[in-house]
Amino acid sequence: MRIETGIHPYTRLGHMEALEGAIMLERKLEVVSNNTANIKTNGFKQAMVTFQEFMSRAQDGTPRTGKQEAGWADFSQGPARFTGNPLDIIIDGQGFFVVQTPDGQMYTRAGNFRLDDQKQLVTAEGYPVLGDGAPIVLDDTTGKGIWLSDDGHFWVDDTATAKLDVVKFQNPQALKRMGSNFFKESKDSGNAQPIEPSLRQGYIEGSNVNPTEQMVQLIDLYRAYEIQQKTLQSADELDDKAVNQVGRVQ
Repeated sequence: MRIETGIHPYTRLGHMEALEGAIMLERKLEVVSNNTANIKTNGFKQAMVTFQEFMSRAQDGTPRTGKQEAGWADFSQGPARFTGNPLDIIIDGQGFFVVQTPDGQMYTRAGNFRLDDQKQLVTAEGYPVLGDGAPIVLDDTTGKGIWLSDDGHFWVDDTATAKLDVVKFQNPQALKRMGSNFFKESKDSGNAQPIEPSLRQGYIEGSNVNPTEQMVQLIDLYRAYEIQQKTLQSADELDDKAVNQVGRVQ
């Protein structure tokens, strides 16, 4: 008998559904674990993931449910921590700092900068931070200090120098995540667009990951995984009964 409508009539559909569910939970565990590992990473933006069901056609033409992953980044601002270090800078509101890396320009919210041996402003990883499209050199020769205006202009020895490059994107959700707190533009994100930022000197933006929320998610994932295991066990028991009891000739 051919069934034309309804869920795909494979006898092992229960196994498939349980397996798909377990795979989704494993993927979500990867995301939550990565978020948890970056709780103390400056400027880190937590990743979010969910799953959607849709109807698809199997090889024999009957419909069955399928599942699709949907992920995005939470670009909400992380907590500001005062350090008093003139090279620690935070962006209030939207925007990214521009840095030059061996793999091209990348973008970050982590403003815990320092000076290298050439007096260049660099990230914690040693990548040059760009201002006016070029590396920024801050050579305090008189000891008067390095100051930053709210709109991003550096002052060294009472002299205005470079202006920090701060940019935004038309579709930041399409940015490629490159490591813990770096992003790279993509075809869908659009090009970087310069903006007039609101900056604060002497502060660092922390990770926007909420530790309590992540722990609750880990507990929920553990319980959900247990349910998928029990589903697989029940499906195996049904198969056993079908083979050893229902199919037995009396």
